[in-house]
Amino acid sequence: MSNEEKIVKLEYMLKTHDWSYQYSDDMGRWRDGASQWTAIRDLMEELGDTQEIKDMYTSYQPEYLRV
Repeated sequence: MSNEEKIVKLEYMLKTHDWSYQYSDDMGRWRDGASQWTAIRDLMEELGDTQEIKDMYTSYQPEYLRV
């Protein structure tokens, strides 16, 4: 998979991620969210620490999770 394809995949993953999974009382929902987060993090590491990737992440991250 090319880097361009990986970036498209990452954007889709960020758009569809359940950002509030860690607050769920449903263990299945929590596990799915944690698994999604691990896949997002792994793909971001694979793409490298570029400003483009950081900006994409920040644009999808809800404000209440920003530090």
